[in-house]
Amino acid sequence: MTASISVHDDTEYPELAIAYARLLQHWKRTSILHSVMERDGVWELNNRTCDSQIHKINIRFPDEITWKNSKAQINRVSNHYLVYVEHWLDGDQYQVISIISPTMPMSWARTYFLAELERRAEEFQSSL
Repeated sequence: MTASISVHDDTEYPELAIAYARLLQHWKRTSILHSVMERDGVWELNNRTCDSQIHKINIRFPDEITWKNSKAQINRVSNHYLVYVEHWLDGDQYQVISIISPTMPMSWARTYFLAELERRAEEFQSSL
């Protein structure tokens, strides 16, 4: 697989987003999940996020202890999320659009920021 990952210009924690984009790209190309990543899924808060192909994957920040390789992906839990988009016409094109952490209130992520994620996702969807 030739997955290609970019990072949106407005993504929070830009240097960290670039590092996680590389790990995401490695995972999408090899199916080998790095030990700082865990459960991956579609962002199911509403139909717009599903339609926009927004995904989230729980991540560990660099100052946190990584999960043991023997720990099943489904059992890995974190309060940090890498939010990314899969292009609807090209399943090998992805873009990291956000890193959400506990410093951001979840109510914010479900209201104002949800609209911002949708905007970023739609910007990516119309870019290729």
